[in-house]
Amino acid sequence: MLSKTTSATALPAVHFRKDYHMHKYTASFLGRDCPGVVAAVSRILEENGCNIEEVTQTILSGEFAAIFVVAAPDGTDAESLRQNLSASLAEAKVDLSVLVRPAIKGQWGQNLHCEPFVVTADGPDKPGLIAAMSRVFARHDVNIESLKAILGEGGTNRALFVFEVMVPDSVDLGRLRRELTCEGQSRDLRVSVQHRDIFEAVNRVNSF
Repeated sequence: MLSKTTSATALPAVHFRKDYHMHKYTASFLGRDCPGVVAAVSRILEENGCNIEEVTQTILSGEFAAIFVVAAPDGTDAESLRQNLSASLAEAKVDLSVLVRPAIKGQWGQNLHCEPFVVTADGPDKPGLIAAMSRVFARHDVNIESLKAILGEGGTNRALFVFEVMVPDSVDLGRLRRELTCEGQSRDLRVSVQHRDIFEAVNRVNSF
């Protein structure tokens, strides 16, 4: 439990001039989850002169996973930042692996008009289900933004997969539905394709 994390050598506070140039990096952390891990990671980023601009974090089977987009001081490269973060984590006895890379400028689909859809597939749990469904999305240039797999949903040896995807206007939605349904039927999966607004509205009603 990381209720207390102390550093052998206190680092001085970092102050930046208004014209100080910053570089953006994506820092990914993966390892054992425990209370205080977010506090430890954010403190270590601060001590290394990084300003957190975006973050997403989750826990899966006891593993902590987080992606931070940070602005780091001029003169800091990805490898030196990774080494500094890794050393600080080891000193604080936080069991996390670190990957640092330059932040990507822009993102997929920013010049496309896309609609959000939720695709669910449930049925017997078998190897290759995610690979099969994701191949259909890839053929149609549909981007998967979120994926959740829930084992045991509906009974033993059954699974529920929830894909949140962005579908460009250029995609033939009817053909996409047919191919997803066909792929699902070949693997004994029941497939549903709904616009995200409809999916959320239906699930709000069902929750009452």
